Amino acid sequence: MKIFTGAIPLGKKPAIFLIYQPNGIAPSTIVTLDWLHAHGFSPIVVANSPIADSDRALLLDHAARVMQRPNFGYDFGGYRDALRLVDQAEVDPEQLIILNDSVWVPMAPDVLTRMQAREDADLVGLLQDEKVIHDNRGGTPSDRLHVESYFYLFNRTALQSEAFKTFWRDYKMTDYKPHTIKFGELGFSRTMAAAGLRIDALSKRSIFLDQVVQQDDDFIALTLKYAAYGDNDLRRQGDKLRALPRTAPGWRAEVLEHIRKCVNRKRFNASFCYANDRIFGTMFMKKSSEEIFSEMRLQYLRAVRDGHLPPPPPEIGVEMAALVHRQFPGFRSEQPASGSI
Repeated sequence: MKIFTGAIPLGKKPAIFLIYQPNGIAPSTIVTLDWLHAHGFSPIVVANSPIADSDRALLLDHAARVMQRPNFGYDFGGYRDALRLVDQAEVDPEQLIILNDSVWVPMAPDVLTRMQAREDADLVGLLQDEKVIHDNRGGTPSDRLHVESYFYLFNRTALQSEAFKTFWRDYKMTDYKPHTIKFGELGFSRTMAAAGLRIDALSKRSIFLDQVVQQDDDFIALTLKYAAYGDNDLRRQGDKLRALPRTAPGWRAEVLEHIRKCVNRKRFNASFCYANDRIFGTMFMKKSSEEIFSEMRLQYLRAVRDGHLPPPPPEIGVEMAALVHRQFPGFRSEQPASGSI
């Protein structure tokens, strides 16, 4: 492990940004670093892959520290090492951010301001995953919750808590990914909650479903138009509903039931990017190659192209479009002359 000092002073609000970019630093990475710094945070880049000297020099211009380490322990391994760096620097943070580059962020510039406004929470994330018990009724929500680990914001209460300190002091890194998920991502949220820390997130499945049913038929139709499935059975159901006129008996109730079943099997923000943006704002976008996320990016760019959603920051838009074009060569990002893809 190697640590390099960057141009930005390491202040009372560190932001640990873990990246895995063996093919070179993406322009969106610099956008994220500058966004963090503009909000008063001191970025600490944790590179879980080798980086070229020129890329390291670029990062150092936009960060307080750059840590190069082997890709052992996935994101939680890098988080742990960076937190030890913060401890050794005797920073005593007022706030702390932990994020990784598995998502594009910020998609909307006010995301961090909205997170900081949650003064009744000690740990704020972008999305809270609410586990669903699968059944033939389309799933029943459970009380098993966790905050997705690609973005955390902690206040001083969380950082000073014995639960936070003990978790990271005792956390054992592993290259067995299921254990990283179980004892890292899931274990962390549940440990913090069990210790009485207040946990919140800007977006939740339960709020999504409550909000969707309150929208008008135009909103519901666009939600269905830009749906992503990653599941052939759900896709066939969606195609059938899209073929129905809105005047068909029970159309609205059928579509809303379809939406409920989809988001109880798949991520709501991935399945219905239009509704997610209208309800929560598109705060981030997953880079995962999983089918549902590939379709999500396609549908999101379709909605942007058609004028139904605002465009992302330019650097992010270019990277996302390049990925979509590789996966869906027939997609046209410009407005088609007639019809739609």
